[in-house]
Amino acid sequence: MKNAWIIYLLGTILLLSAIADAQARGLYVRDRMNVHLRRSASERAQVIGMANINDYLEVKEEEGDWVKVVTPDGQEGWVASRLLTTDTPRALIIDQLNEKIKAYTDKLKVIQEQNKILEKDNRELKFQVSSLSSEVNKSKNDFTSLKDSSATYLDLRADFDKLVAEDKERIKKIDLLTKECSRLKTSERVKFTFVGGGFIVIGIILGGMLQTLRGKPKKSGYKM
Repeated sequence: MKNAWIIYLLGTILLLSAIADAQARGLYVRDRMNVHLRRSASERAQVIGMANINDYLEVKEEEGDWVKVVTPDGQEGWVASRLLTTDTPRALIIDQLNEKIKAYTDKLKVIQEQNKILEKDNRELKFQVSSLSSEVNKSKNDFTSLKDSSATYLDLRADFDKLVAEDKERIKKIDLLTKECSRLKTSERVKFTFVGGGFIVIGIILGGMLQTLRGKPKKSGYKM
């Protein structure tokens, strides 16, 4: 039962679609002619309008060799079906092709202009990339030089600090040696002073003794 309802529903949809397609069907006026719109489906009927060459006419109703149509500008009337065709007129096809060609040409011009802009942007980007690459390489070289200079500076700083420390030690040693030398000189002076004074005292004593011995009278002795 359920399947029957589905089939019925699908059939109804297809039927309505077919009716809609039939109602929406249109025809073209044949090449090289204009056609009269008549009030009824007869050659003797009153002319109430005109359909131009290559017009697309919407079909509203059919009656024998006649069809009731609506023109693009809204006129409605009957036209003999022999004056209409389902084929798209060649002039209309050519016009459509010309419009497409014009649209493609305009689009091509836009694309070409966009391509020029993109080429310019691409050149600018290449220049910027080249400049950035040069700057990066320069930065790398500067970094390497700075790194090497830093290592050299650290080595020189270490050597300088070592020399300063050694110089301080030498200064301390020189101070110690200067003080020791000064102390030794003072000690030598004292020694020389004492030695010289001793000799002077001894000389005075010896001189006094000699003076004493010279001034003493000789003793008389027995003569043989």
